[in-house]
Amino acid sequence: MKKRIFKWSLLPTACFLLFGSLGVTACSNSGFKSATVRLNKSEINMEVGDQEKLMATVSKGYVSELMWFSSNESVAYVDDGYVFGVGEGEARITAGYGGGYAHCKVTVTDGGSGPSNTPKINLSTSSQTIKVNGSFTLSVTSVYPSDTTVTFSAGDTNIINLTSAGDKAVTVTGLSEGSTTVTVAGSNNITKVCQVTVSDGTGPVTDYDIAVDTDLGYSGSLKIGSPKNQRTFMEGLLADFNTFTGSNISWTIMDFEEDNGTSGYQDASGMPAVFPYASDQTMTLYQFGALANVSNSDVEWIMDNMGNDVRKAAQLNKVVGYPFAADNGLVMFYSKSALQGAPEGVLDTLPGILDYAQSQGLEVDYSLNAGFYMAPALMSYNNGEPLYVVEPDGNSYTATSNFNSEAGLKAAKDLRNAINHPAIRNANSAPKLSDYVFVTITDCSKVENFKKSLGDDYAVAPLPYIDENKTARLGSFLGYKFYGVNLQLSKDDMTKACNVAKFLCSEYAQFKRFSQYNVRPTLLQEKMHDAFIVASQNEPHIKALTEQSKNNGVVPMKAVSSSLWSEAMVAYTSIKAIPAGADDSAYVAVLKALDKSLSKGS
Repeated sequence: MKKRIFKWSLLPTACFLLFGSLGVTACSNSGFKSATVRLNKSEINMEVGDQEKLMATVSKGYVSELMWFSSNESVAYVDDGYVFGVGEGEARITAGYGGGYAHCKVTVTDGGSGPSNTPKINLSTSSQTIKVNGSFTLSVTSVYPSDTTVTFSAGDTNIINLTSAGDKAVTVTGLSEGSTTVTVAGSNNITKVCQVTVSDGTGPVTDYDIAVDTDLGYSGSLKIGSPKNQRTFMEGLLADFNTFTGSNISWTIMDFEEDNGTSGYQDASGMPAVFPYASDQTMTLYQFGALANVSNSDVEWIMDNMGNDVRKAAQLNKVVGYPFAADNGLVMFYSKSALQGAPEGVLDTLPGILDYAQSQGLEVDYSLNAGFYMAPALMSYNNGEPLYVVEPDGNSYTATSNFNSEAGLKAAKDLRNAINHPAIRNANSAPKLSDYVFVTITDCSKVENFKKSLGDDYAVAPLPYIDENKTARLGSFLGYKFYGVNLQLSKDDMTKACNVAKFLCSEYAQFKRFSQYNVRPTLLQEKMHDAFIVASQNEPHIKALTEQSKNNGVVPMKAVSSSLWSEAMVAYTSIKAIPAGADDSAYVAVLKALDKSLSKGS
């Protein structure tokens, strides 16, 4: 009988999984070829509470992560390929990657029980700043059970007014300066709160630095890119920009995902003036002709306020991005009760974790079969320096790879043992979710979900050392997020867009983003407001990332080719197949093949 530690409700990233048979490929007239996405199933029939795993594969493309969507979350929702039956009906699950898409029809019938029957209410935002007479729409984005009714109430009706905007939405209008809340109460006994701050329109409502001049006085219009689920948050920041700088810019917000923004575009001409992107998308956007160089004065501002590592993360031949978050670093999540009775220091090393988990009939969730996890693990032995480097070369790039080295050999041997350990679990080895996970090594974007799942039992630790000799910590890319400015803009709009991007990366904007999404700021600590320092240092995942950085455990994400992820997966399969006790030549053959597949140019 396995010991139950905690109910698993969070899933490893499943960017590249088993080869399937159903997919869509898109090609542009300009010759830019989108990725091919394939799913192993085109239709699923399930009951409420059931779980199904969709296996997907993608061709080599221009993005690092597969994006999953459900057409109707009240019927079925999807998390990294795992599909959950929520309520009776039909939904379409879509997997998107680099402009290619694949779909699966899901039919859910009544019956069964599982994690999906947990009551929930999710809001479009948990905080918003508006000015007097300004407004925004607060909506319920998902709810369970699906027939839940909700009521909205204002904390202080002298500060805000609420008017209905539909069945599960209200328009919030600012009446006078101050701060209050909107309480959303559901018939499912769940209550959520949105914090609303109303400005008098004369300037910032806090003393956080806004990075730009307060007398810009811009007018005209700009298109701004935002992930769909952050649209309301972006609306608030852009309203703040106008308020704080005396501007009257008319904004058009375009859906633009941080990890897959080029989908649907053939080139940069139709893209937003300012758009978010992940650091491993820098090369893609550069080849797309979308990234304008950051001005020298703003590069100096980035250096002064954010440091050298973050500058390098957005650098090709010149700096091309304004940094606003560092949120994709890997850490180790666990339940405090999981350590009861465990020997001291059991979380220090990966072999120790695996052996203890096996002795207790538990599992370790670490998706080394996914490129985003395997690639940094292979780099663990090079003192935090990448064994793979990409440099711009005209509209293309030159890549050099050195995994076939003493550092790469040592990592490959240890990873072979980890991959084949009986306690290891990842997306390829477990078609159903497990209740018996000891620790989970995954990226920080899962923080809020882990907190909700574990409650008081929630805990985070830095990544373990890769061997018993504590040679180095397991590698973790620190994935930065940036705002890019479209190279196709006119000179006048370019000036406006640069100031907007700079504001969106300011301390003011970063604090609001941290408060909303709990992401690690890019700001230097000594440049942060005292209250911001305290708030961020109290977050266990941020403390864990900081500790890893001090021990060469974090490789700052630089411009890479997306082939790094797919080729690391090929290496995973080859390393896993090496027999125990094999000599160095077996590993060298794999590492040579990896170097050859990744190297491009001279």
